[in-house]
Amino acid sequence: MNLQFFRLALFTCLGLGMFSANAQFWFGPKAGVNRNNFIYQASTYLDSFNVSPTYSFEAGGVMIYQASDMFSVQTELYYEREKRNLTGNSDVGTSAVSSVKNSFLSAPALFRVSLDKGPTHYYVSGGTKLQYWLGGTGSVVAGDGEFVEPPSEWRKLVFKNSKSDVVDGVYAVPEGNRFQYALVLGGGVYFDLYFGGRLLVDFKYTFGHSNMGFNNNDDFKFFNYTENFEYRSNTLAVSLAYLFEYDMKEARKGMSTIKASNKKKK
Repeated sequence: MNLQFFRLALFTCLGLGMFSANAQFWFGPKAGVNRNNFIYQASTYLDSFNVSPTYSFEAGGVMIYQASDMFSVQTELYYEREKRNLTGNSDVGTSAVSSVKNSFLSAPALFRVSLDKGPTHYYVSGGTKLQYWLGGTGSVVAGDGEFVEPPSEWRKLVFKNSKSDVVDGVYAVPEGNRFQYALVLGGGVYFDLYFGGRLLVDFKYTFGHSNMGFNNNDDFKFFNYTENFEYRSNTLAVSLAYLFEYDMKEARKGMSTIKASNKKKK
């Protein structure tokens, strides 16, 4: 149901652009940094473990459909890295250390409202984000303070038990939630550049709705510690983008001029 909703939203946005005679598009590369806070399903989990906010990066592309001076739709597709570091709380007798780096393909779709006109434009935005969990790497050092296991490291994640091979660093997450979605609020500013194009400075706060998965993952059960996948993340991201313009109305004028010229030649 969630995937169908996002498909419907995407096709709606594309349809608006296709059927508007005056459609104006801005598109280009983007890159930025993000800060992740982690929220666990079990509210008491953080009594035993310390999980601090982490910083990482994202990079990809952005496309904006400019419906009018005030309203627009911003869609993006980018690679996103998310780190999570966990340490056991020695006060309650846990000493595990877990470090994880997960990779996602992210696709937000945001409705934007511009607050003013001119060479400098401020806007607010809101919408949804769909993420696809590509994989990840990580390590766990588990123990009870007296006995400590050698580090367990995975260089690749697979999402089927049958492909698990922990000896070679391939760990299985059969209960992983590969499609995840979130709500997004944001804003930013863009500048019309005198030599053409726009520079976009974009801010987003993402409220994660989907957990990473469930905890029935045998490869992640260690001595006195089991990796907990029942968590989600809230993310603050700041990114820069350079945008090129494509004006459908001007493009049609150009095609009309070419057709008229060809008729005269005949």
